[in-house]
Amino acid sequence: HILAPFAISTILGDATRNKLWSRIMDDTRHAGFSLLELLVTLSLAALLVSLAIPATGRLIDNSRLRSAAEQFSRELQLARNHALTHGRETRFVITAGATGWCYGWTDGASCDCHTSLPATTACSTGESVARRSHRQSSVDYPRTLIDGTSRTLRFSPIRGTASAASFQISNKYGELQVILSPLGRVRVCANRGALYLSC
Repeated sequence: HILAPFAISTILGDATRNKLWSRIMDDTRHAGFSLLELLVTLSLAALLVSLAIPATGRLIDNSRLRSAAEQFSRELQLARNHALTHGRETRFVITAGATGWCYGWTDGASCDCHTSLPATTACSTGESVARRSHRQSSVDYPRTLIDGTSRTLRFSPIRGTASAASFQISNKYGELQVILSPLGRVRVCANRGALYLSC
C-alpha cells in the first residue's frame, strides 16, 4: 500500500519524507519513451506486419484449396453411398464456367446446381417434406478454380461403380487432383504444392 503524505510525515518525520517523495518523483519522471524510441518501435512493428500479411494470405488460400478438395471428394463419396444405400442411380453434376463453378448430386431426373430448394430441378434427395439439398458453389471458395468442362457422373446402385474421372482444383499457390476410380473410390493428391502427397 502507498502511504498518504500525512502518514509518512507522522511516522518518518519531515526530512525523511522529503527524501522519499523526491525518490518517487525521480522514478516516475523517467517512465516514458523518447520520440526516437517510439519511432523505432513503430517502424519495427510496421515491418513485421508487412511481412506477415502475404504469409497470412497464402495460409488462407491454402486452407480454402484444401477445404474445397476435401468437400468435393466428400460429396462424391456421399453420392456413391446414397446410390448403394437406396438402390437408385445417383447423378453428380459439375458445371464449370467463366463466372464460377458449382456441383451437386441427386437421385432424381435432373440436377441444376445453380438452383436451390424447393425447385424440382434442385440437386436434392428425399421426399417433398424431407428433401435435402446437395450442392456447392465457388462463392464459398473465392479464388479457387475447378478445371475441366461441365459433365455428369452416374453412380450405379449395383456396387457403386462410376466412370473414371479426375478433377483439378487449384489456386495460385497449388493444384490438387480429385480422382474417381471406376470402382467409385475417391482419392486426393497434389499436382503442385505440398498440401497432399504427390500424384
